[in-house]
Amino acid sequence: MMFVVRHVVVAVAAVGLLMAWWFPAPVLIRLESVDWQERLEAQKRRGAVYPGASLERKPRSMAEFVAAETAGRVTDAKDPAWIGVFRDVEARGVDYREPGSAPLSSLPGRHGYVALQEGEGSRYLEYRRIGAEDFRFYSILAHLQYPLREYWPHFLAAAAVVLAALAVPLGSPGIVETSSAAQGFRWSAFLAAVFAGMTAWPFVYGTGGSGAAYASILVGGVFFFGALAGMGLFGRQIILLREMAAGRHLAHFTYEPEEWLRYVRWNFGQEIERKKALWFLIFAVSLVVGLGFMIALRDAASVGVFAVLMGLMAVLWLLAVGLPRLTRRRDLHRPGQVYVGRRGVYLNGTVHSWGMLGSRLESVRMENAPLPHILLVYSVLMMSGRILYLFRHRVSVRIPVPRGQDGTAVVRALRKEAHGT
Repeated sequence: MMFVVRHVVVAVAAVGLLMAWWFPAPVLIRLESVDWQERLEAQKRRGAVYPGASLERKPRSMAEFVAAETAGRVTDAKDPAWIGVFRDVEARGVDYREPGSAPLSSLPGRHGYVALQEGEGSRYLEYRRIGAEDFRFYSILAHLQYPLREYWPHFLAAAAVVLAALAVPLGSPGIVETSSAAQGFRWSAFLAAVFAGMTAWPFVYGTGGSGAAYASILVGGVFFFGALAGMGLFGRQIILLREMAAGRHLAHFTYEPEEWLRYVRWNFGQEIERKKALWFLIFAVSLVVGLGFMIALRDAASVGVFAVLMGLMAVLWLLAVGLPRLTRRRDLHRPGQVYVGRRGVYLNGTVHSWGMLGSRLESVRMENAPLPHILLVYSVLMMSGRILYLFRHRVSVRIPVPRGQDGTAVVRALRKEAHGT
């Protein structure tokens, strides 16, 4: 139980830290020094017409222009602190500040002007409240956009705790902690936290109305439930493996080094040939589809589609040749050990299971060539195509039988289990 809780908490904490690091200020106030002469000349150049005025109206004076622009939107800078604000903004031209800081907390509305009386005239600052969803349109310093970064030592300490929680083992790892089920559960928990963050950030950051936010909510929501399903599947495999290791199994096989080495080499050849054959089939289909698009359309988009398909095939090739090699490397560095249960198999680190939602045991038989082994085939439901039709993907598992032992009793028990379910 501690294994499960640990990785869920660590995954949530890591994503929470990342979201806090990028958590924006809800609102900032943009202050700009006003050059009325330049604005009046720019308006004249654009041929702008004042509200309620006719085209024949004579030009207004500077005083009339300023009065019209600021009507009903002027706040007098009576607080002495405004003198420093005017000095800073006029030196930079534009400045951004938190709305709660003095003396900005007294500013009304979303947009207006601040007037600082100076003899018979006044100096003006224009202010505008900017929400987090509009920060990307302005050049705002990072420490203002993301105010929590002020506490970076706390972030650093929290990140160190998260890394320590991942790195420090809770006792010596056993077959459960080093199994594929445990790895799958860890990755599913991490991805569930990531996709939950993708779903939540538009609501947390106040950017729920943008197209990117809608896409993030949709993609994150769909894959979040997929990651939860993965946690359920791998969590069930962990429970199954614990039960088998505790004695609830049909067989527990261990092997002499030479017979295990013989099996690893043979199984590696079987796996890599099967995966290569499948890759060549997918490559042939992708090549025909990609070339067909290029010949039919003859545009940049078709070339892009072909490039994406070929890039995907390169990734699939790395998986086709890489995964069997990783399995072989793992099998060569640990003594061979197999548990066979009624609803699953532990094959030296890899866990296979059936009897859960969408999976079933298809067939099991004893084979003697080229070495004695149990050939077990189970299937899982998968979806494909634009109409999401269901089909069964079959997985073959070859379980070596040690010298001096008989696997027929295991085969009979598994067949009985399959027929019973």
